Amino acid sequence: MNQQEATDFVIQQLGKHQQKNNIIQKLCESTSMNWGQAEKFIQQVEAQHGGIIAQKQSPMIAAIGTVTVIAGFAIAIGIIVVTLQGWIIFFLKMPVPYLGNIVYFLGGVAMIAGGLRGMWDTIVRMWNS
Repeated sequence: MNQQEATDFVIQQLGKHQQKNNIIQKLCESTSMNWGQAEKFIQQVEAQHGGIIAQKQSPMIAAIGTVTVIAGFAIAIGIIVVTLQGWIIFFLKMPVPYLGNIVYFLGGVAMIAGGLRGMWDTIVRMWNS
């Protein structure tokens, strides 16, 4: 395996979300690199080809982010509706009124923020590289 083939292999495998240790092992088996050299090579490929790797990863990240954002909206809106109807959700059996409602609402908001942040980071990586 020459330098270009190794680079293409690393880009392809990172784009498929493969574990770095597995990629390093395959590089060591098919090239004359030792473990440390293969680690440095992968870091170099990530730095030079981050945009291409992000493009390959983006469909999965977009799908996970979209599902997370939708679930977060469903939870947050559902809790608002339930709270407006007067239901009290207890959190960990604590007798604090509406504590559960607040916790689950904040969990939904956190899901929305996390999903959007993950998608935003991927978009930034694609455009900056």
